Amino acid sequence: MTVAVTAAGRARRILLAHVETWRPYTLWYIGLVGLGGAALVTGPHQPWRLFAAWAAPTAGWLGAHYLGDYFDRVLDAGSKPHRPIPSGRLRPATALACGCVWIAVLAVLAVAGGWGTTVAAVLGVCGIVGYSRWFKRHGMAGNLVRGALGAVALLYGVAVAGGWPSTATLVTLLVLAAAFWLHDTMSNLVGTLRDIDGDRLGGYATLPVRRGTPLAVWTVLALYAAMTVAALAAGLLAARGDRLHYLVTMTVVVALGVTALAPLVAHRAAMPAAAALRAHAVLVVERVVLASAVVGLGLGVGWQLALVIPLALLTWSTQSAMRTRHELGSARTVPAVAVLTSPVEDVS
Repeated sequence: MTVAVTAAGRARRILLAHVETWRPYTLWYIGLVGLGGAALVTGPHQPWRLFAAWAAPTAGWLGAHYLGDYFDRVLDAGSKPHRPIPSGRLRPATALACGCVWIAVLAVLAVAGGWGTTVAAVLGVCGIVGYSRWFKRHGMAGNLVRGALGAVALLYGVAVAGGWPSTATLVTLLVLAAAFWLHDTMSNLVGTLRDIDGDRLGGYATLPVRRGTPLAVWTVLALYAAMTVAALAAGLLAARGDRLHYLVTMTVVVALGVTALAPLVAHRAAMPAAAALRAHAVLVVERVVLASAVVGLGLGVGWQLALVIPLALLTWSTQSAMRTRHELGSARTVPAVAVLTSPVEDVS
């Protein structure tokens, strides 16, 4: 009986370590972006193409989380010892293998979609590896590389839809790609405001570490303002869809954005990690609403609401249950382990 209980507890620890690595509160956004790209291309909207537009970016996102945690394992050992790899609940080799498996899933889907999806997938994988392995430690260059993944997901959806978009639709898509690039760059920069002490100790020269939090906050606001202008312009340029529903959705997006960013301005002189985490938590929901607006333009407000309501609720509920502990730890956080040299439990 004791052996069975021990095995069950170990299995639960393994599963929880993987679920934490997936970050389910971030998982639904990128698929919606890809779906939005496919939806904006003139139909017929074949179900398998729409599914592929969602599934491939989602697979790449999962791979990015595993690989990001693998490349950050030394940094996390010092600043976030409670995370799956430094706590010994997930072996580095297992994280690397899982990341490669998800990237392989992306590759299979991309090759099956043709040369356009293959090119988009290659760009995405280069961004994933380049950000985690090299650019993350180099300030705005890292934020921009990470931010580009949203734009690539949108263009992947366009490529998987088949056919060439009309000139008007192409212009709209390019403006939307800029909007998602700006948004995800901004969101990633907010994440660095949460990790200032750990990044400084780990030698990561992020913008807040190098230039201070006030400049980083003003840069966040500038990026968000530019994103809002681009997103509104895309809605006005769209050749299809209900612009009224799009603009109503954008008012919700901006309201959530103000809710997220106002506390950062108030704390810009000395940024508490908890304040930056709360801001990012709101932005994680806000970007789901933003992506749903594009889906609504292509598939209609019915599909938009059917997707955004459950996904936004799922995003918020999983954040409430998991995120604070994953980012900041808890009172029972275990000491960091030397993940490169010390033996850890085999949880593969």
